[in-house]
Amino acid sequence: MKSMIIVNNGLEECEALLTYDLLYRAGIKTDLVGFEKEICSSHEVTFKAHKLLDEIDPLDYDCLILPGGMPGTLNLENDERVQKLIDLFVEKDRYIAAICAAPSILLHKGLLDHRKFVCFPGFESGKTPENAKAVRDGKFITGKGLGAAFEFSYEIIKALVNEEKAKEVLAKVQY
Repeated sequence: MKSMIIVNNGLEECEALLTYDLLYRAGIKTDLVGFEKEICSSHEVTFKAHKLLDEIDPLDYDCLILPGGMPGTLNLENDERVQKLIDLFVEKDRYIAAICAAPSILLHKGLLDHRKFVCFPGFESGKTPENAKAVRDGKFITGKGLGAAFEFSYEIIKALVNEEKAKEVLAKVQY
């Protein structure tokens, strides 16, 4: 299994990097795929993407991960390439995971209609989220925010590998 985390300026770096770390520990090949090579988060933390969005073959990936943060979420939603990626992953029945404000992108596209989801309070778009930190419904995985990044990553690992591996990873990091 292989996943990509889209990283762009204005994202919540901990949501992206903690998820990356936990997936790495689970043995899931994960690429930080950026709009640019150097990314500056909403908290002015700078780091480098592994690959550029325009250089990848999206069909090499089983899971698309969208971190939240502001204005990172708006930057994701307003990027035509990200919109096309989401559409492709839906068409190919692959996993899409979004945390914090990023589930709003999926809500605006109508992809979470009649599905269980969570998001950061205020980004529900008139829908009613579950009372949970992270939720998986079919091929969609959503997380409430940074404080739910462990549960969010657990759901991704469970979906891409299995529950035993997800439990093992969380135990090893003393969660």
